[in-house]
Amino acid sequence: MTAPPAGGNPEVRRRFRRVVVAFDWGSENAGAVELVAALAERLRAELKAMFVEDIDLMRLAEHPHVFAFSALSATGQQLAAEHLRRVLRSRLARSREAIEAAAERRQLKYAFEVRQGRLLAEALKAAESEDLVILSWTAGGGTTSFGPGQAPPVVIAQALAEAHARSVLLLHPEAPAGGALVLAYDGSAGADAALLAALEVADEDGGAIEVALLSGRSAEVERWAEAIRQTLADYPARGGRFRARLIALPGGGLEGVCRTAARLGASLIVLGADLALAQHDAGRRALERIGCSVLLVR
Repeated sequence: MTAPPAGGNPEVRRRFRRVVVAFDWGSENAGAVELVAALAERLRAELKAMFVEDIDLMRLAEHPHVFAFSALSATGQQLAAEHLRRVLRSRLARSREAIEAAAERRQLKYAFEVRQGRLLAEALKAAESEDLVILSWTAGGGTTSFGPGQAPPVVIAQALAEAHARSVLLLHPEAPAGGALVLAYDGSAGADAALLAALEVADEDGGAIEVALLSGRSAEVERWAEAIRQTLADYPARGGRFRARLIALPGGGLEGVCRTAARLGASLIVLGADLALAQHDAGRRALERIGCSVLLVR
């Protein structure tokens, strides 16, 4: 956190300088574009949007024994690569138009580019250490973008472990609008980073945060609670002080956090990427089933 400038309002060093959002043929969603643009505006960040042409899908379309079937036809037709390219061009044009319109309405600095590859790999390749990568929970449309049988949160967490420097927001299409922001806190450096990221995301009108304290020891909970209160008091919210409710979840782990988020009708869970990686299978499955967006912070 930077020192307040002399004679002016205090400013906080922005954690996220740029929002990087990746789309593919299966993740077209006008509502998601608006949410991404609104978040970039809130973070006072630049917006970089990219459309990724799935190389695996293109290779599949070029295979001589792959056919497409229609309800209007009793026979299959060979899935021509040129037909798929026309579909991709149409999706690309709509994605570009949606991004440009949303960015111009909010007067955001933005860029749009097209890449060929795999969605996750290209998004992480394009992102720098101070970027927030945003992916739709449904990106990939069931193809190899997330891998067969693999849920997005697990794959993203594994990618973050390799990348070491990227924070990723998994945007859930069914996340309730205006719901609570739930932070998982375990006293680690990663949890402190997640707290600051949560403050940035909530920094619009002072914001309210539900903080789940993952400890069963009362002395530890009290120490964490005091540190969190001090961080909240020191953070210069644009609309006033933050409000935080501290919830002790002794032994609850990520499963308890997900249950709490569901009970509160949360829009977003924020946690350190290392905490997500450290969870056992039950915790990861709970994260995969949650009906809200998830921000994994590096």
